[in-house]
Amino acid sequence: MTDETSSLPNILMLDDDPRELDKLNRFVSAYFMEQLRLVLPSRNLNQFTSGAAALEYLSDTETPQPDIVFLDIIMPEMSGVQFAERIRSGGYQGYIVFLTTANDFASESFVVGAFSYLLKPLTKDRLFNALQKIEEDRARMQIKDATSLYVQTRQYSRSILFREIIFVEIIGRKLFIHLATNETISFNKPLKEIAPELLADGRFSHCHNSFIVNMDQVENIRENDAVLKTGSVVPISRRCSEFKTRYISYHLHKSGSKTG
Repeated sequence: MTDETSSLPNILMLDDDPRELDKLNRFVSAYFMEQLRLVLPSRNLNQFTSGAAALEYLSDTETPQPDIVFLDIIMPEMSGVQFAERIRSGGYQGYIVFLTTANDFASESFVVGAFSYLLKPLTKDRLFNALQKIEEDRARMQIKDATSLYVQTRQYSRSILFREIIFVEIIGRKLFIHLATNETISFNKPLKEIAPELLADGRFSHCHNSFIVNMDQVENIRENDAVLKTGSVVPISRRCSEFKTRYISYHLHKSGSKTG
């Protein structure tokens, strides 16, 4: 969130109680006015009292995707968690903030990558704190998105954005870098030559002596494998058993996993 009006976030709010929606709308608008001295246009605030209506709105290809989604968890017909699962399965990668009167949904909010978990009755301070943390995280992500790995061989040189790297593997003496663009870069270098630079970035971790994985690209973990969002499966060796703990810790930190 910057001082440029054009970069103001699109926000979707879903709660079956219109009074709660009205309060949330007022608090969000107050945050931008009081903290950023900006007026958030009404077109950036989209309110819904049913998950079905919100999904229909998002299905329009011309609809700007929300940067932040506020969800009541306990709703008839479709819960907030079910709604979050639907949009995540559709590729939504923005911020999800749950709002609820119950405090026993933390595990479900983690599964769908919720950034924050706020208890009702919602207060202005709690909402301001959540938006401030989102603002700080977006600033960090802008820096991370520009981080790159410089690769040079006899044939070419190239900078590869860290966020584009799915995983790296060594086969024999050849190093393969698999990218989210469906491209694979290969060259004759030992893994240890690029490992320190990747591992210094918190999103990368060894899951095997021959593999380094971008944990943002891991869909789930089975007993001895990491299943990636692309469908690829990479092994987790016994020597790298701490990878599972590191993966959980990384995503707990990333999701915020906070109540307020």
